[in-house]
Amino acid sequence: MMAEARSTDYTALESFEEACNRPDSIVILEGDDGGTIYLTVPVYKVSCGEVALNQLLSDIDAMCWADPSMSRVVYVVLPIGGTVAGGMGGGRVVDGLWLHPEVEKLGVSQDIEDVLRGQREQIEVAARRWS
Repeated sequence: MMAEARSTDYTALESFEEACNRPDSIVILEGDDGGTIYLTVPVYKVSCGEVALNQLLSDIDAMCWADPSMSRVVYVVLPIGGTVAGGMGGGRVVDGLWLHPEVEKLGVSQDIEDVLRGQREQIEVAARRWS
């Protein structure tokens, strides 16, 4: 079950490159086959590249579900204020970084923002795991 953006109108995008060419697009990191929306962020707030986004997904998933076969990066066009369907409450689109509350509890918000800004390559996951 892939993240399904809910709004009156949204467009699924095929790639990071396509998302970068659409200033109204967002990046969604999800785990558990869409069962958890880890984060959403407008693409214009992302300074890192696709490799760093994939590493960030891997790092977050390692702290949460630890099943990389069921995690993915999704790109869609969805307005600020929109919602993203998914388990555990889904996600929201804000003008910045939105983190799932359980991910936020892991104390990695600043690290995630640093990766998105291109200021670090990955986050430290050792000894961080949600219950």
